[in-house]
Amino acid sequence: MAAQERTPIAIAMIPREVRSLLDAGCGDGTLLRSIDRVPLKVGVDISYTALGLVSSGHRVLASFEALPFHDKEFDLVMSTEVLEHLPDEVFEASCTEIQRIARRYVLISVPFHEDLARKQARCSRCGHMYHIHLHLRSFDLPVMEHLFPAYRLKECRFSSAREKTYPSWLVTIRRKWGHRWEWDKTALCPQCGHKEGQPPRRSVISAVTSLAGMVLGKSYPKWIAALYEKP
Repeated sequence: MAAQERTPIAIAMIPREVRSLLDAGCGDGTLLRSIDRVPLKVGVDISYTALGLVSSGHRVLASFEALPFHDKEFDLVMSTEVLEHLPDEVFEASCTEIQRIARRYVLISVPFHEDLARKQARCSRCGHMYHIHLHLRSFDLPVMEHLFPAYRLKECRFSSAREKTYPSWLVTIRRKWGHRWEWDKTALCPQCGHKEGQPPRRSVISAVTSLAGMVLGKSYPKWIAALYEKP
């Protein structure tokens, strides 16, 4: 999700009565810097380097699944573009922590209906297959509705940018016979750290599957922001 679109939407979804918030997985503090109407702001991240760039609010170095805060300490707990990166055990613990710490609201943003299979890359050095953005899970509306059992889904907003999902059989053809994997200039193989300098060469089959995907694929908003409220 591009920050220039995510940030104003996330800020607009923060209820006006919120007086304290925690940004879990705040990164360099881009979102925190843009929030000026909440008196108490705290950013948490596991990266010491990222926290060094946070210039607004308080900074706490901590792991997402074991946050060092009291129950119901913040009016709102937010997490943007983080949950999709977490392995299962960390994901479950993190969702539990969010519900424990939030007094009334939870605000998250994640990729929506993402086609995880289509975005797989294969490292040319070690052969490891991985998502180009290291995403581990996909979110649709049923998943979002049950993400935080102690809260009800109050509001959703979607990106203007859209993305297509391909039929699974088309992805298989693209990989097996078209030898086409996804590429991103910033992607690093999580297994060996290799960075692909150039995208894979296009073949006739990969070009055909790209065209077929444009016709047969289903289009969805690229991401979703969701506000939850404690009943």
